[in-house]
Formats: sequence, structure tokens, C-alpha cells
Amino acid sequence: MSTLVSLDLDDLGCYFGIHGLDQPEPDSDPDSDSQSLPRRGLALEHWLPRFLDVFEATKTRATIFVIGSDLEHDLAERGGRGAEQLVRAMGQGHELANHSHAHAYDFHRLPPAQIAEDIARCDALLRSLGARPRGFRAPGYTHDATMLMQVAALGYGYDSSVLPSPTYFAAKLGILGLRRLQGRRSVSQATGLRAFLAPTNVHYLPEVGLWEVPVSVSRSLRLPLTGTFLLGDAPPMLTRLQAESLRREAARKAHLHVELHAIDLADPEADGIDPRIVAAQRELATPLARRIERLGDLLNTRGGGLSIGRMMARHMR
Repeated sequence: MSTLVSLDLDDLGCYFGIHGLDQPEPDSDPDSDSQSLPRRGLALEHWLPRFLDVFEATKTRATIFVIGSDLEHDLAERGGRGAEQLVRAMGQGHELANHSHAHAYDFHRLPPAQIAEDIARCDALLRSLGARPRGFRAPGYTHDATMLMQVAALGYGYDSSVLPSPTYFAAKLGILGLRRLQGRRSVSQATGLRAFLAPTNVHYLPEVGLWEVPVSVSRSLRLPLTGTFLLGDAPPMLTRLQAESLRREAARKAHLHVELHAIDLADPEADGIDPRIVAAQRELATPLARRIERLGDLLNTRGGGLSIGRMMARHMR
């Protein structure tokens, strides 16, 4: 039984974009008299530490995919408080990896030179913290060979932008269509089908010189084995009983690569999350303590987890 754990540090702004919601005016600084929390910085300052506590308790070492622009904002505007958590993560044995700089959902549509500049900018920020990034994950899983060639040019060894779930892709298309009817335009892309039809096993891409490490899916319906589907009481498309069955399958799967998102351990009330986001992210209806317990139970049952880089080290140059 082998377990890979990866964590995407998508901040709250990503979810306003995904759900086609206008962001309210910026919140005030929490160091002022106001007690409101900033909407930018939650992933680094508030959500990441919760994961690090769970990982430490379960002897898990994860790959943490960092968005460069959020780290840059943290260093310039937040006193580096989020960067301190990333340094803490490295000290605990976790791997920092590249999730692009701007996290643009249409990233694959940019000219190659602009893609290369974006990835390199995030890479430089990670290295400024002492990291040695070897892996990449595209925003929204949407990628192509041109993008991966820019990743390989930096000397990286693997990509993990594949979620081989046609069921998820079909559901996404339906949701995007519904939102358009509601007059809401999501930043999510209705393209990239190949990533959702790709093989489920780790495989080499000789045309770009990278290993591809897909996120795990279930046997039936190829549902994503991600935090969104495993931690909440009633995940998208599933009943509570079906959700429990999916958790059991994840616990006993021979090889599991579970992808987590920082918002999986958000606390709607304590973190001051917009009610519209809470309504759209179904896992947030489940109490935080229960989500933390489920994540801990899964990792403990599987004997902890490894980072992608550690598992792939012998295969990468």
C-alpha cells in the first residue's frame, strides 16, 4: 500500500472566480481595530497550518503546490507570515512545488514565452525560501505539451496536472452551462478533456521528458479521490452513503494519490468566509473538526503518506 499526498494552496479569490462571483470590497487589516480577516492570505496563514498539524500527527510528508503571486503578496504585504508556514513545512519534511505564479485558469492559452516567465517567477520565489522545486501542477488541471515543455526546461522531473475523471469533467461542463444561464461566468475552462481521459497510473511523457503523476480516482465512475469528495458529509453528486463508501475505497486502495485543497480545512465562521462561497463549497457545511478527523483517520489507516518528489526520486534525473 502506497500513499501520496498533495496539497494545493488555492486562496479564497480562486473560488470567487470558479463560482462566477464578484468579490466584495477588500477587508481591513486584522491588526487594526476591525476583527475581520483578509480574504487574501487565508490559505497560507490559516489553512496551511491546520494541514501541517494533521500531517505531523499522522507522520505524513506531503507535496505542497504554491501559487507564486500569493507568496509574493505575503512577502510584500503580510510580513511574510505565510512564508513562515512554508518554511515550517519544509522543516517538517514537506516538498514545495510550483502551481504557477498567476494561477490563471486560461494559462494554457498564453504564448509559450509568457508561460515560461510565469512558471520561472514562481520557481524563483520558492527558491528564495530555500526550496528546490521539482514538480508542477497546472491551474484547473488544464495543460498541454507546450506548457509541460516549459516546465521541463526548468529541470523539473514531474508534472501532476492530470485528474483522470471524465465524470468530473462532464459535471463541470454542466455546472458551467448552468452558471451561464444564471448570468455568472466562471473562470474555469471547458477545455482540457485529454487530462480527464488520461491513464490513471504514473507514466512517463517522453515527448517532454517528465513523469506524470495523476490524482487518484475511484474504480466505479472514476470519481476524484480528493478532499472535496472524501472529507465532507455529502460531496458533490453523492449521497451520504455513497460518500462513506468512497472513503472506504480510499482507505484500502493499493495506490492512492489524494489531492487536497487548502479550503478543505477552512472554518467558515472563524475565517470570515463569504456565505456565497460557503454555499457553493459543499464540504464547508461539514464541521471543521469532522473534516480534520476524517483526514487524520484516512492517513493513519494508510500509515501516513509521502510527497511526490520523495516517491519519484529514483526515477528523476
